[in-house]
Amino acid sequence: MTPIYFILSPGSNPVRDVEDLARSIGLDPKKMLHVVALGQGQDIVAHNKLDIGHREGHWVMLQNVHLMPSFLIELEKRLDFFAQEGSNPTFRLFLSSDPNKAIPIGLLEKSIKLTNEPPQGLRANMKRAITFF
Repeated sequence: MTPIYFILSPGSNPVRDVEDLARSIGLDPKKMLHVVALGQGQDIVAHNKLDIGHREGHWVMLQNVHLMPSFLIELEKRLDFFAQEGSNPTFRLFLSSDPNKAIPIGLLEKSIKLTNEPPQGLRANMKRAITFF
């Protein structure tokens, strides 16, 4: 019931990490992970994916939530409803956004917040690249 909130930094893309996590526990990301990049008109798609995830235990990742602050207020209410109703135990919600002041405090308080800062300097960047390779 606790969303994972990725605060993005330049060059980070948590989608791949979430897909790898799903594979590591035996889930097929193509069937069980729904990724929605928020923008114009995508709030309806996001609500549908949230309902499916809540009922059937899928994972939902909403990207760039800072682009739709009005949706975040609805999302906070929806998460309260899911908590009262009781979600499927395997349901997971992942959010990502740039740092933004329009994000509701209540949503941030409910979430586990993660960020991935890029390394500083050429040596640290090369070491990171080699480690991932």
